[in-house]
Amino acid sequence: MPSIFHKLNAAKKLQPIIMLSHMRANTSLFGHILGNNPEINGYYEMHIGYYSWKSLIRQKLKFLEEHYFKKHSKFIFDKVLHNEHEVNCEMLLAHKAKIIISLRSPEETIPSIIKLYQDKIDSNHKFATFDGASEYYKNRLDTLNKYSEILKNNFIYLDANDIKEKTEETLNYLQQELSLNIPLSTEYNIQNMTGIGESGDHSDNLKLGKISHAKTDFSDIQINKEKMKELEYDYNQIRNKIIEFQKNRK
Repeated sequence: MPSIFHKLNAAKKLQPIIMLSHMRANTSLFGHILGNNPEINGYYEMHIGYYSWKSLIRQKLKFLEEHYFKKHSKFIFDKVLHNEHEVNCEMLLAHKAKIIISLRSPEETIPSIIKLYQDKIDSNHKFATFDGASEYYKNRLDTLNKYSEILKNNFIYLDANDIKEKTEETLNYLQQELSLNIPLSTEYNIQNMTGIGESGDHSDNLKLGKISHAKTDFSDIQINKEKMKELEYDYNQIRNKIIEFQKNRK
């Protein structure tokens, strides 16, 4: 547990990196790769909102409950995956936060959410059902779309699967966009919050300490094909809008 001295370090000036996404979008992998860099603190979801400057202090204090700031670090990372955690995009921009928006297709996301809740979290939770997972996904897409409209071109967009399918290109792109002096690595250390509680991915793949290209079998997950088509349409419409905003980045 950090000492009072380390808690005073909450005053240390660190630039926020905030990933706005949804569950099962490879965000734990992104977080571990970013958080393994000596310039970046943080790698897991802190489950807090960002509604005022006080939230940025809270982010640092929450991180310091379990960790220490790296000696020469410049950034602190968090991700927000749920609508119940409010995000004030104008406030983040005013504090020069680096914001990443990432989406994954419903065809891959919905079965992954259902399987996670059925096998590892709570089989009675509504997210363990197609309707529950779909409702969460649709609502989250709508929120991410609204965020992109507010942020205009002041964010980085990534397809969630790029970290696995275009690894080198994606890591180079993030290094450039985040102005990192030290390159991002495909390997990372297992941390004390890796796969613990609600802090992120509970899969064995994350605990490998490197990017895994293994595919999960979702053949036992029942889906509503008509509803899935509607979600795919919504996803493509929103993804295209977000990319159009991002294309005009300064």
